[in-house]
Amino acid sequence: MKLLVTQLILSVMCLSACCLNAQADGVTFAEQPEGRLQVMIDGKDFCTFNTGDQWNKPFVFPMHTASEKNVLRTIVPTQAEQGSAKDGTDHFHHKGVWVGVDSVNDEKLNFWHEESRVDCQKIEHTVAENGVGIVTLTSVWLQEDKPLMNEVTQYTIHPNRLLTCRIELSAVDRDVTFHDTKEGFFAVRVAHSMREMEGGRISNAEGLKGEKDCWGKTSPWVDYVGEVDGQTVGVALMDAPENFRKSRYHVRAYGLFAISPFGPSRYSNGRETESPVTLSPGKENLKLTYGLYVHDGDTEAGGVAAAYQQFLKAVAPK
Repeated sequence: MKLLVTQLILSVMCLSACCLNAQADGVTFAEQPEGRLQVMIDGKDFCTFNTGDQWNKPFVFPMHTASEKNVLRTIVPTQAEQGSAKDGTDHFHHKGVWVGVDSVNDEKLNFWHEESRVDCQKIEHTVAENGVGIVTLTSVWLQEDKPLMNEVTQYTIHPNRLLTCRIELSAVDRDVTFHDTKEGFFAVRVAHSMREMEGGRISNAEGLKGEKDCWGKTSPWVDYVGEVDGQTVGVALMDAPENFRKSRYHVRAYGLFAISPFGPSRYSNGRETESPVTLSPGKENLKLTYGLYVHDGDTEAGGVAAAYQQFLKAVAPK
């Protein structure tokens, strides 16, 4: 009888340990005050979604590698506090990871520099059976206080720190036109110490190197690698084949890193013609898909090419 009880206790302890391990594996969420949603992978902090009313747009900050290095620049909260590219406190509107663009409609509404506001009205999260997390943001782009455009953005977070980002935009009650601009669209501001001007490295899928050769080009992916606390880390952006046109990379030595379909003329320095994109109420919505991959090590050690193949499989039409 004593042996049976002992075996039963051991079995319960083993089952409890297995349950704890299962809970620690994959993506989990923790809701925090002021509209923050913390995302953890295998029990360690990965990133936080910031959607509170105190901000002029939703954004993600911070964002960590598996070795717990934050690849994003510290937030500069107000225009009054911005400085210069040299000291890394310029561009207060470069907050973590975000979606935005300027030159919208003939009024040239500016959702890039936060002159116009994007309100996140709802954030939802769930975890699939395979440990993949899904975060959905429902937001409205405002012209003054009136809704101009609806946005539904879904982030699928894989345990290896690959994110797929599906963005869907729809006009509310009047046409919305995205003019030709370089200021957009799905963007990252990398950590100060990662910047190319601090010794960081920029490369794309074709093997081109540096801001000079990668800026304004199309490519399946671009990787931005640098040092954080003495350790090599990186963040890659990826373009999806099903997007309505190939996107270009607005990648800078001072740390801005973005991908956008809206600036063929600006990105080609006028060699290509302007090609505005217009959404009309009740017509087909604009859908864009991008990937973001956070990794330890350089481009090769971090497995960026393999992560891109994973991204293709994840976003392929079913």
